[in-house]
Amino acid sequence: MKEKEIIFGLHSVIAAIKNPKRKIIALKCTNDFFVKNKKIIDSTKIENVTILKRNQINLETKNNVNQGAYLVTTKLKTFDLNEIEENEKLVVILDSLNDSQNVGSILRSAYLFGIKSIIFNKNNSFEINSFLIKASSGAYEKVKIIEVTNLNRTIELLKKKKFWVIGLDINSNKTLMSIPKETKKALVLGSETKGIRKLIQKNCDFLIKINTIKNDKLIDSLNVSNSAAIAFYELTKK
Repeated sequence: MKEKEIIFGLHSVIAAIKNPKRKIIALKCTNDFFVKNKKIIDSTKIENVTILKRNQINLETKNNVNQGAYLVTTKLKTFDLNEIEENEKLVVILDSLNDSQNVGSILRSAYLFGIKSIIFNKNNSFEINSFLIKASSGAYEKVKIIEVTNLNRTIELLKKKKFWVIGLDINSNKTLMSIPKETKKALVLGSETKGIRKLIQKNCDFLIKINTIKNDKLIDSLNVSNSAAIAFYELTKK
């Protein structure tokens, strides 16, 4: 049997139940959750459903943010670079991000702006876990997550596929407005504390920043997930 995965949170649980690529092993939820979502649960013919009190679910998931439901399910298949489609105009590269909440939020924004592929480096990065999946609010089921061992090699491969590589860098003098609209783009987002690594920066075709109204040394940058959402909006505008 494939490795198991725990999913909790209203939107993430419903999205996973609806995903035909998932094999649901068990659903545990409150009666209120079951009644509100009975049609979806019945339509997917989940065989193992257990009704519990909210405090029991809190104990079993070891958190109180589960929104009254969790799934035990098989993991989704992994994707590779060859599965990036020819018509994808924007892909995202995450360079050594560590915060699962931020990554989940980036997945959610990426999906809403039509981005299909997110690439990340295997070493010194976040783990795909239940909190990341919850933060994605269902988008984890809909976006290809591609793990690679070497981001520089990956960037070179994307360039051969005619992608222009754009790095978000607070020290840049250029802004998102300087990027040609009609090019295929790979957007690099750096870690929460160090930004994009120097070798990755050197491999970028453009380094750009998001201008803000305030200039404050104490609050000197946006959260990476907020930066991502702004960049997605600008880079996908017609």
